[in-house]
Amino acid sequence: MPTLTQPLALKPTTLFTLYSIIFLGSAGFFITIPAYVSLFLTDHSLAIAQNMPIEQRRTLFGTVMSAAPFISMFFTPLIARFADRFSRKVTMVLCLIIAAIGFAMPIYAIVIGSIALLFAGNMINSLGSASQPIAQAILADNSRGKTKATLMSMVAIVMTAAMSFGPALGSKLSATYGTQAPFYACLIIAIFCLILLNLVRLPPQITLHNENPLSFVAPLKRSQPGLLACLAIVFICQFSWSLYFQNIAFIFPQKWGISVESSFYQYFMMAIGVVMICSLLLLPRLILARINVLSALRITTLFAAIGMILLAITPTPNTHIAAMIFTAVMVAISFPFYITALSDRASEADQGWVMAMSSAMVGLAWTLSGYLTSVFVNIDLILPTAIAAIGYVIAMIIVPKKAATLVTAAN
Repeated sequence: MPTLTQPLALKPTTLFTLYSIIFLGSAGFFITIPAYVSLFLTDHSLAIAQNMPIEQRRTLFGTVMSAAPFISMFFTPLIARFADRFSRKVTMVLCLIIAAIGFAMPIYAIVIGSIALLFAGNMINSLGSASQPIAQAILADNSRGKTKATLMSMVAIVMTAAMSFGPALGSKLSATYGTQAPFYACLIIAIFCLILLNLVRLPPQITLHNENPLSFVAPLKRSQPGLLACLAIVFICQFSWSLYFQNIAFIFPQKWGISVESSFYQYFMMAIGVVMICSLLLLPRLILARINVLSALRITTLFAAIGMILLAITPTPNTHIAAMIFTAVMVAISFPFYITALSDRASEADQGWVMAMSSAMVGLAWTLSGYLTSVFVNIDLILPTAIAAIGYVIAMIIVPKKAATLVTAAN
């Protein structure tokens, strides 16, 4: 394991492999969204779905798309505990095999017109996505300080790219080659990652013998004070950002008469991804050259709150764009800071578990906000964005005061 002064222990080929696995964990969801829309909600729907009223089809679509994140939230921390206890590489191999099966099943389900098999494939794929936080754990376990924050920035870039461009890629594949194409694409990526993983050699990990992998008490006892606060920050920041992100689809049509099908809306959504990726590439390491992680986290969450206030009061689309750029930068660069702060408070042997817990917080935040945004909009159009501003203020307040020290399994 590297110390504060030792160089990164991961080779470029290993980094490429780990980031490919992280990309698959997000892209497997976003690339396939257009295919599920086509299969359930359009004239090209499965024969069984076509015989249902549109209301039932919408319910079925929502069930398929929301059940997978819930399964992932429940099982991923458990799978990560087994990875920490036994072998992260072996666990990732098994997860990638499961993911490949999960992508292959919908391909066959479309051929035979089986909604049950389509649903089962999505569930199985959600279990395979547990490879994503395990790959993050290997990055976190073999880096320190500014290097860790830089690697976490790259994690955010890969996940943002999947979220921003995955649906567009899936839509293009579906339109050109049919609804099976997005699943084929994800299957190929899964097989590619599996081959790469078996070709690289990962650094040795600390394993804890004779410990129950189903217990979450032991990793909590080994952690430093502030770990639960950092987990709360992950949830609050993701929940706050997702409230605004989903509020956009209501603000543009109702406030300015800009439809979600318009080119303005589409370019605006693409611009969010581009701004976030560029800021993550350029800013975190520069900031940490001057201040520590916790100070950076306090400042960025404060500025994110200010940005949300600006987004709530902007009178025109152009001023909204300006406020979005500022806010998206702050939201993006806060991610590696709070993930680094969280990682630093867990022991080296528990990095898989803590990354999986952060992944569960992200999934929970986006799942809850999807429902609550609609509820809040019925009260007031800008309420979700206003609550997001409050959320970032709360996140700033609960940032731990003391910096973490190096924690090993023996501590």
